[in-house]
Amino acid sequence: MKNALILSLFCSQCIYGSPSLEDYFSYISQLDQPKGDYKKGEIEIVLDPLEMAQIQKTQENRLLKKGFSPDKAAEFSRIGIVNEDQYWIWLRDAVYFPQGIPGTYDRLLWKSELKRKSPGVAVLPVLPSGKIILILTYRHATRSWELELPRGGRESQETLEEAAFRELKEETGFIASSVSFLGEIAVDTGVMSSIIPIFMGKIAAQEKLTPEYSEAIASALAFTKDELKKGLANGFLEATVQGEKKQVPLRDPFLAFALLQAEYRKLL
Repeated sequence: MKNALILSLFCSQCIYGSPSLEDYFSYISQLDQPKGDYKKGEIEIVLDPLEMAQIQKTQENRLLKKGFSPDKAAEFSRIGIVNEDQYWIWLRDAVYFPQGIPGTYDRLLWKSELKRKSPGVAVLPVLPSGKIILILTYRHATRSWELELPRGGRESQETLEEAAFRELKEETGFIASSVSFLGEIAVDTGVMSSIIPIFMGKIAAQEKLTPEYSEAIASALAFTKDELKKGLANGFLEATVQGEKKQVPLRDPFLAFALLQAEYRKLL
């Protein structure tokens, strides 16, 4: 009876039917992450259903006072799975902020994170000449051409090294004789939980690049380390796109991290 009452509290505020609390708890269990402790200055995730229901109502009232409509206040306070597809899960957690203030906090994660710590990899490809390969790719999110390191998701049962070799070949056409681990980067800790390992690949041969149908990769271009440093400082490098010379943004955090690590380790 108690559990049914608690679930009804959630469902009464759910815009799209069941808030899928069972799936939410399943995902939380699979992630196996620390809950945190607000008494230590951390953001603590609350997993007691009754407390979650109370925090959801507190957050709803907070939004109502800010002028949100009752429907929007309820929708924007709903705890659990906000949305998901075959790639992403959007979670809204009930939390205690430092000083014990209750509220909600959203985060995004790749579904592949449920099966493994690292959902993907990035590679710093280095030619025998010392030049570094970047891909010229059109990114849907920024709606612009970008110069970036090759990177991508990790397939089922694939090791990190195997993913690095495969992504490098698919996105650039280059084949590495070896890859070495440089470190891990958290791209956006405010929203995403993903920790992405970065490898350096020593190029041994070149074949035709074979990007996936959903990737808009125009070419793989080689630059010196100094050119990349200057480009990162300026925010762009010149490149030819569809026969037209353009100033293409150079703002890839994977590249900046990889260059720093490779230099620190005296690999470049």
